[in-house]
Amino acid sequence: MTSRYCQNPHRVKTFVGFILAFLPHLVERAVAFHHVFTGTGALEVQLIAAKLALKVGDTCTVIGQSDLGQRKKCIALMYGAAFAEIYSNDGNVEQTMPIPEFASDGESIGVALSKADGIIVVCEDQGVDDQFVDTLLSNSPKIEKFALLSRQGGKFKTMENSIRKKCEALATTSGQNVACSILRAGNLVGGGPGGDVEKQGGEEFGLAKYFYDTKFELSDAMITMSMDKFTLGAKVVAGDPFKAPNFFSKMMSSNSFEPRDGDTGRIAAAHALLAAVRKTGDGVDVSISTEKREKPLSFEEWDELLGKH
Repeated sequence: MTSRYCQNPHRVKTFVGFILAFLPHLVERAVAFHHVFTGTGALEVQLIAAKLALKVGDTCTVIGQSDLGQRKKCIALMYGAAFAEIYSNDGNVEQTMPIPEFASDGESIGVALSKADGIIVVCEDQGVDDQFVDTLLSNSPKIEKFALLSRQGGKFKTMENSIRKKCEALATTSGQNVACSILRAGNLVGGGPGGDVEKQGGEEFGLAKYFYDTKFELSDAMITMSMDKFTLGAKVVAGDPFKAPNFFSKMMSSNSFEPRDGDTGRIAAAHALLAAVRKTGDGVDVSISTEKREKPLSFEEWDELLGKH
């Protein structure tokens, strides 16, 4: 019997068009990754990256949140205080909003690392030691990507070199080829929804509006919101050419939303980290700073930028 779709060329064309339109989503799900986020600071960057990862269909674990209060704070930053309240009353809210897994004890961290395709370590004012990195790598049998958010100006150069060598050594010791990416930030700025969420089609570029509610000084809140509205672009350069953040650069960041080489948007840093662990091929060695723009770079634009370095 001849299918009625075959009898109607228009229906065949429509059906094929539907399949082609939906195919990217099937492929995206088929190549989903599990990311593990950890580090010594910049929790906001970790949560933005986790939010982005969940949005594209990946799964992830945030290491270090040991109690319900801390986890509730993380959920509030990601999706708002109202949703966090629901989470605290009923932890099973994945059906309404994707949330990251949280790990704080040896068993849960071990489970997270056992399924990690990529590990993202975020440092701000303090680095991580060799033993910590050894523990991460030795318990991650599936790892293919390692990304570090370091600091501009060479403050963590020894740590960067050590991590790079450890990833390279895995090819010899265990046969694992781990692409290592080093991304450097200056003073971290911005991080909230940016602009007018209604005009953005309800999309939040970064953390929820609750993030702004945690800014208790009006001037700090205003500069942060302005950064998220007008300075969402990113400049990416090879290596580590910029000076380390200092007292004066921090003062400038807190009083102006003009783009500077010494500043890095939290949203841009999160995008770059996730792009680094999702891209094919070798890792990157770059520094990221701010540029004027009213919308963050897309994943395709990040792939293109990082592909040049």
